[in-house]
Amino acid sequence: MIAKLIVILTLITTSLFAQTNCDKYPEKYIPIDLNDALNYLDCLWSKSDKEGFKKIPENEAVNRLHLGTGMGIRNSWGLWKGDSKIAKYFHDLGIYHPDDMSGIILTSFHRYLNKTDIKLDEQIKFYKDYWEKTKLAESAREHIEFNEFYLNDTVAFKYNYDFISMQQENKFMYDSCIAKGLVIAKDTIYLRLQIRLIESCDENGIIISKGDIYNKQGTKWILKEKNKIDTMRIGETKWTNYDIWDAKE
Repeated sequence: MIAKLIVILTLITTSLFAQTNCDKYPEKYIPIDLNDALNYLDCLWSKSDKEGFKKIPENEAVNRLHLGTGMGIRNSWGLWKGDSKIAKYFHDLGIYHPDDMSGIILTSFHRYLNKTDIKLDEQIKFYKDYWEKTKLAESAREHIEFNEFYLNDTVAFKYNYDFISMQQENKFMYDSCIAKGLVIAKDTIYLRLQIRLIESCDENGIIISKGDIYNKQGTKWILKEKNKIDTMRIGETKWTNYDIWDAKE
């Protein structure tokens, strides 16, 4: 009788503890770190969903959820904006891409449900190695492309950013808007070209860059100017990124 009573009390205590643990999460809660995320998902998912997820092989299970549950995690937990506590937690670990963050969360949750070692350090190394290899491959590709430009080449503008006018855009759509530049100098460190604009279908020239400008103050980057546009007119010479020009004019 005493043994039965102890078992009953243990079950009640465990049930109450689990319920209290889950009750701490308000609606639309955003976890603060990986452990908190695993506890939250454990509370959020139904028993049948957890059983179904844990029985599927890890890679398949994580890949299946990448576009559904993974997208929900990336969007609702502030991983894209990077301003939530869990996003900053991953940043401190050297993980910056939201896809990588959600991948680690889902992989860890699968291992958590299967009561196996999460191996967080190993997961972090995997993504860091991937981006390092990608960075090296991208750098090699960029240098190959940059070396296709030669001094005094005439190059064609690619309109990567935007059009300076509706008229320019309309002409471009009908292949009658040509802008050309002359390569004056090359910056082999930053892969930039000094170009003199020699032809344009609009008297206002072309847009050679467009984006937000930030200034670094201490460890923070402060927005200085939103959506800044830099243009170049015929006869002007400016440094530009190489990839807004086509070397095979």
